[in-house]
Amino acid sequence: MLAAPPPPPPEVAGEDESSCRGVFMEFMTKVAQFEELADSGERLLGRFREELEYFRRQQIPKESDVMKQILKSNCTVRMRSYIEAGCRLHCQNISNINQLSSCEDRLKDHIKKVKTLLEELECLVENVYGITLTASLSALEVSDSQCLDNMLSTDCCSMEGVATQEEDKSADQLDTDVSFVTVMVMVRNMLKLDYMMQEKIVSALSLKTPSSELEGYCLMLNLRPYIDDDVMRLAWKMCP
Repeated sequence: MLAAPPPPPPEVAGEDESSCRGVFMEFMTKVAQFEELADSGERLLGRFREELEYFRRQQIPKESDVMKQILKSNCTVRMRSYIEAGCRLHCQNISNINQLSSCEDRLKDHIKKVKTLLEELECLVENVYGITLTASLSALEVSDSQCLDNMLSTDCCSMEGVATQEEDKSADQLDTDVSFVTVMVMVRNMLKLDYMMQEKIVSALSLKTPSSELEGYCLMLNLRPYIDDDVMRLAWKMCP
Protein backbone atom coordinates (compact mmCIF):
# COMPACT_ATOMS: atom_id res chain seq x y z
CA MET A 1 0.00 0.00 0.00
CA LEU A 2 1.33 3.44 -0.96
CA ALA A 3 2.41 5.44 2.08
CA ALA A 4 0.37 8.59 2.63
CA PRO A 5 2.31 11.86 2.40
CA PRO A 6 2.07 14.19 5.41
CA PRO A 7 -1.04 16.40 5.63
CA PRO A 8 -0.89 19.71 3.72
CA PRO A 9 0.78 22.59 5.61
CA PRO A 10 -1.53 24.97 7.52
CA GLU A 11 -1.24 27.78 4.98
CA VAL A 12 -2.37 25.41 2.21
CA ALA A 13 -4.97 23.56 4.26
CA GLY A 14 -6.46 26.90 5.24
CA GLU A 15 -7.24 27.85 1.65
CA ASP A 16 -10.68 29.29 0.89
CA GLU A 17 -13.09 26.52 1.86
CA SER A 18 -15.67 27.84 -0.62
CA SER A 19 -13.41 26.79 -3.52
CA CYS A 20 -13.05 23.29 -4.88
CA ARG A 21 -9.32 23.41 -4.24
CA GLY A 22 -9.90 24.41 -0.62
CA VAL A 23 -12.34 21.54 -0.07
CA PHE A 24 -10.00 19.16 -1.87
CA MET A 25 -7.12 20.06 0.47
CA GLU A 26 -9.33 19.49 3.51
CA PHE A 27 -10.42 16.18 1.98
CA MET A 28 -6.83 15.01 1.48
CA THR A 29 -5.93 16.00 5.04
CA LYS A 30 -8.65 13.65 6.26
CA VAL A 31 -7.46 10.97 3.81
CA ALA A 32 -4.06 11.14 5.51
CA GLN A 33 -5.81 10.66 8.86
CA PHE A 34 -7.69 7.68 7.41
CA GLU A 35 -4.38 6.12 6.33
CA GLU A 36 -2.98 6.57 9.83
CA LEU A 37 -6.04 4.86 11.29
CA ALA A 38 -5.64 1.99 8.80
CA ASP A 39 -2.06 1.43 9.97
CA SER A 40 -3.21 1.54 13.58
CA GLY A 41 -5.96 -1.01 12.86
CA GLU A 42 -3.46 -3.36 11.25
CA ARG A 43 -1.22 -3.20 14.33
CA LEU A 44 -4.17 -3.81 16.67
CA LEU A 45 -5.27 -6.86 14.70
CA GLY A 46 -1.72 -8.20 14.74
CA ARG A 47 -1.64 -7.80 18.52
CA PHE A 48 -5.01 -9.54 18.86
CA ARG A 49 -3.75 -12.42 16.74
CA GLU A 50 -0.56 -12.70 18.82
CA GLU A 51 -2.48 -12.79 22.11
CA LEU A 52 -5.05 -15.28 20.80
CA GLU A 53 -2.39 -17.65 19.47
CA TYR A 54 -0.62 -17.48 22.81
CA PHE A 55 -3.91 -18.21 24.59
CA ARG A 56 -4.47 -21.27 22.38
CA ARG A 57 -0.90 -22.51 22.46
CA GLN A 58 -0.45 -26.26 22.69
CA GLN A 59 0.96 -28.13 25.65
CA ILE A 60 4.53 -29.33 25.68
CA PRO A 61 4.77 -32.23 23.20
CA LYS A 62 5.88 -35.22 25.26
CA GLU A 63 6.04 -37.66 22.35
CA SER A 64 9.45 -36.42 21.21
CA ASP A 65 12.44 -38.40 22.53
CA VAL A 66 14.30 -35.16 23.18
CA MET A 67 11.41 -33.71 25.19
CA LYS A 68 11.06 -36.97 27.13
CA GLN A 69 14.70 -36.74 28.16
CA ILE A 70 14.39 -33.10 29.16
CA LEU A 71 11.25 -33.72 31.22
CA LYS A 72 12.73 -36.81 32.82
CA SER A 73 15.88 -34.97 33.86
CA ASN A 74 13.82 -32.06 35.25
CA CYS A 75 11.00 -33.96 36.92
CA THR A 76 10.57 -31.46 39.75
CA VAL A 77 7.38 -30.68 41.64
CA ARG A 78 7.25 -27.32 39.87
CA MET A 79 7.60 -28.91 36.43
CA ARG A 80 4.95 -31.56 37.17
CA SER A 81 2.52 -28.89 38.42
CA TYR A 82 3.13 -26.80 35.31
CA ILE A 83 2.43 -29.75 32.98
CA GLU A 84 -0.66 -30.80 34.95
CA ALA A 85 -1.99 -27.23 34.63
CA GLY A 86 -1.81 -27.52 30.85
CA CYS A 87 1.51 -25.67 30.62
CA ARG A 88 -0.15 -22.49 31.85
CA LEU A 89 0.37 -20.07 34.70
CA HIS A 90 -2.68 -18.52 36.32
CA CYS A 91 -1.23 -15.00 36.29
CA GLN A 92 -0.30 -15.35 32.62
CA ASN A 93 -3.81 -16.55 31.76
CA ILE A 94 -5.37 -13.52 33.45
CA SER A 95 -2.97 -11.13 31.71
CA ASN A 96 -3.54 -12.83 28.36
CA ILE A 97 -7.34 -12.62 28.63
CA ASN A 98 -7.14 -8.97 29.69
CA GLN A 99 -4.95 -8.20 26.68
CA LEU A 100 -7.38 -9.96 24.35
CA SER A 101 -10.31 -8.00 25.77
CA SER A 102 -8.36 -4.75 25.47
CA CYS A 103 -7.42 -5.45 21.84
CA GLU A 104 -11.02 -6.28 20.97
CA ASP A 105 -12.33 -3.08 22.57
CA ARG A 106 -9.70 -0.97 20.85
CA LEU A 107 -10.50 -2.55 17.48
CA LYS A 108 -14.19 -1.74 17.92
CA ASP A 109 -13.29 1.83 18.88
CA HIS A 110 -11.02 1.97 15.83
CA ILE A 111 -13.93 1.04 13.56
CA LYS A 112 -16.06 3.82 15.07
CA LYS A 113 -13.31 6.36 14.37
CA VAL A 114 -12.93 5.16 10.78
CA LYS A 115 -16.69 5.37 10.24
CA THR A 116 -16.82 8.92 11.61
CA LEU A 117 -13.95 10.00 9.37
CA LEU A 118 -15.58 8.39 6.35
CA GLU A 119 -18.80 10.32 7.04
CA GLU A 120 -16.76 13.55 7.10
CA LEU A 121 -15.23 12.62 3.75
CA GLU A 122 -18.73 11.99 2.37
CA CYS A 123 -19.79 15.50 3.43
CA LEU A 124 -16.78 17.06 1.71
CA VAL A 125 -17.57 15.19 -1.51
CA GLU A 126 -21.14 16.53 -1.37
CA ASN A 127 -19.81 20.05 -0.73
CA VAL A 128 -17.41 20.03 -3.66
CA TYR A 129 -20.09 18.57 -5.92
CA GLY A 130 -22.43 21.41 -4.96
CA ILE A 131 -19.71 24.02 -5.57
CA THR A 132 -18.94 22.59 -9.00
CA LEU A 133 -22.62 22.40 -9.96
CA THR A 134 -23.19 26.02 -8.93
CA ALA A 135 -20.11 27.14 -10.87
CA SER A 136 -21.25 25.23 -13.95
CA LEU A 137 -24.70 26.84 -13.87
CA SER A 138 -23.19 30.28 -13.34
CA ALA A 139 -20.80 29.81 -16.25
CA LEU A 140 -23.70 28.74 -18.45
CA GLU A 141 -25.71 31.83 -17.50
CA VAL A 142 -22.73 34.11 -18.18
CA SER A 143 -22.14 32.46 -21.54
CA ASP A 144 -25.79 32.90 -22.55
CA SER A 145 -25.75 36.53 -21.40
CA GLN A 146 -22.60 37.28 -23.37
CA CYS A 147 -24.05 35.73 -26.50
CA LEU A 148 -27.11 37.94 -26.20
CA ASP A 149 -24.98 41.05 -25.60
CA ASN A 150 -22.85 40.24 -28.63
CA MET A 151 -25.90 39.99 -30.84
CA LEU A 152 -27.07 43.44 -29.72
CA SER A 153 -23.64 45.09 -29.80
CA THR A 154 -22.32 47.01 -32.80
CA ASP A 155 -18.68 46.33 -31.87
CA CYS A 156 -19.03 42.58 -32.30
CA CYS A 157 -15.38 41.71 -32.97
CA SER A 158 -14.07 43.40 -29.81
CA MET A 159 -16.79 41.91 -27.63
CA GLU A 160 -16.35 38.45 -29.06
CA GLY A 161 -12.63 38.54 -28.22
CA VAL A 162 -13.27 39.47 -24.59
CA ALA A 163 -16.07 36.92 -24.30
CA THR A 164 -13.87 34.17 -25.72
CA GLN A 165 -11.10 34.88 -23.19
CA GLU A 166 -13.53 34.86 -20.29
CA GLU A 167 -15.18 31.68 -21.51
CA ASP A 168 -11.80 29.96 -21.90
CA LYS A 169 -10.79 30.96 -18.37
CA SER A 170 -14.10 29.78 -16.97
CA ALA A 171 -13.85 26.50 -18.89
CA ASP A 172 -10.32 25.86 -17.58
CA GLN A 173 -11.47 26.45 -14.00
CA LEU A 174 -14.42 24.13 -14.48
CA ASP A 175 -12.14 21.44 -15.90
CA THR A 176 -9.92 21.72 -12.82
CA ASP A 177 -12.91 21.60 -10.48
CA VAL A 178 -14.33 18.56 -12.25
CA SER A 179 -10.95 16.85 -11.88
CA PHE A 180 -11.03 17.51 -8.13
CA VAL A 181 -14.55 16.11 -7.87
CA THR A 182 -13.72 13.02 -9.92
CA VAL A 183 -10.64 12.15 -7.88
CA MET A 184 -12.44 12.79 -4.59
CA VAL A 185 -15.28 10.46 -5.56
CA MET A 186 -12.84 7.73 -6.62
CA VAL A 187 -10.85 8.00 -3.38
CA ARG A 188 -14.02 8.14 -1.27
CA ASN A 189 -15.36 4.98 -2.93
CA MET A 190 -12.11 3.10 -2.32
CA LEU A 191 -11.93 4.15 1.33
CA LYS A 192 -15.57 3.18 1.83
CA LEU A 193 -14.87 -0.34 0.56
CA ASP A 194 -11.76 -0.46 2.73
CA TYR A 195 -13.81 0.53 5.78
CA MET A 196 -16.44 -2.10 5.03
CA MET A 197 -13.71 -4.74 4.85
CA GLN A 198 -12.24 -3.62 8.18
CA GLU A 199 -15.68 -3.59 9.81
CA LYS A 200 -16.47 -7.13 8.63
CA ILE A 201 -13.12 -8.43 9.86
CA VAL A 202 -13.47 -6.88 13.32
CA SER A 203 -17.07 -8.13 13.62
CA ALA A 204 -15.93 -11.66 12.79
CA LEU A 205 -13.27 -11.83 15.52
CA SER A 206 -13.74 -14.14 18.49
CA LEU A 207 -11.80 -16.61 20.63
CA LYS A 208 -12.95 -19.32 18.22
CA THR A 209 -11.61 -17.64 15.07
CA PRO A 210 -9.36 -20.22 13.33
CA SER A 211 -5.67 -19.37 12.99
CA SER A 212 -5.90 -19.60 9.21
CA GLU A 213 -8.68 -16.99 9.15
CA LEU A 214 -6.73 -14.68 11.44
CA GLU A 215 -3.74 -14.95 9.15
CA GLY A 216 -5.96 -14.08 6.18
CA TYR A 217 -7.48 -11.09 7.99
CA CYS A 218 -4.03 -9.72 8.84
CA LEU A 219 -2.94 -10.19 5.24
CA MET A 220 -5.98 -8.31 3.91
CA LEU A 221 -5.42 -5.35 6.24
CA ASN A 222 -1.83 -5.26 5.05
CA LEU A 223 -2.62 -5.56 1.33
CA ARG A 224 -5.76 -3.37 1.38
CA PRO A 225 -7.00 -4.79 -1.95
CA TYR A 226 -9.63 -2.07 -2.52
CA ILE A 227 -7.05 0.73 -2.55
CA ASP A 228 -5.61 1.58 -5.97
CA ASP A 229 -2.13 3.03 -5.48
CA ASP A 230 -2.24 4.76 -8.87
CA VAL A 231 -5.36 6.70 -7.89
CA MET A 232 -3.89 7.63 -4.51
CA ARG A 233 -0.67 8.75 -6.20
CA LEU A 234 -2.69 10.96 -8.55
CA ALA A 235 -4.65 12.45 -5.65
CA TRP A 236 -1.50 13.40 -3.75
CA LYS A 237 0.06 14.76 -6.93
CA MET A 238 -2.87 17.19 -7.25
CA CYS A 239 -1.99 18.71 -3.87
CA PRO A 240 0.12 21.89 -4.21
